[in-house]
This record gives sequence, structure tokens and C-alpha cells, in this order.
Amino acid sequence: MRQVQFDVEDNNRFETYLGLKPLVAKDKEVNGRFTLYPTQNIYSFILLDQLDGRTWQVQWSIESKNRIVIPIE
Repeated sequence: MRQVQFDVEDNNRFETYLGLKPLVAKDKEVNGRFTLYPTQNIYSFILLDQLDGRTWQVQWSIESKNRIVIPIE
């Protein structure tokens, strides 16, 4: 999962990974398995695994220390 940042005024554009840790084993990868849902907070999303129902909080940020992908237990 990647974050793409585009800023018209400051020319602050970049693309980076939000999480490098695989969420499923290589043999379980399927196109369309995950869906990203917006929340009321423009920086946070809910990631849903359509096959097994697991969920994660995904948060993007310009600052790398504030980017997260954490499971919702």
C-alpha cells in the first residue's frame, strides 16, 4: 500500500509505502482482497480484508513517524 502526496502550491510531491510488512502470505494474495474505506478523519482509513474480515487502521502523513498500519483487534 502506497501513499501519494500531491501539493499544487508547494510542489511537495512524493510517493512512499505506508506499510512494508505483508498482511497475508504470498500464496494467499488475491486481487481485490483488500478494500480501503475513508473515515471522518481525512488522514485515517479502515482497511478491510474481504476474505477473512480482519481490519486495520491506516493513517497517512507527510511525516514518516506518523504513518501507521495497525490491526484493529
